[in-house]
Amino acid sequence: ALLGQKGATVHTIETKADVSLGKDEADGGFKITKIALTVRGEVDGVDEAGFLEAAEAAKVGCPISKALASVEDITLDAALES
Repeated sequence: ALLGQKGATVHTIETKADVSLGKDEADGGFKITKIALTVRGEVDGVDEAGFLEAAEAAKVGCPISKALASVEDITLDAALES
């Protein structure tokens, strides 16, 4: 939706999330300590900067990201592919 608002045509978007677990000192169990997002897209009508801007906005506004707001480190690696 964000790329469409920029007038872009999306052919494919692939998103992968690598999740790291660590010890939760509060209860002795485990907690998510990091999420590394990798996004690759084939998109016409947007440059790399526009794609990165849309990916970052999606990361911030994503309902999953909001639900996982207590995760200390969520990184994003986004790139256009041709």
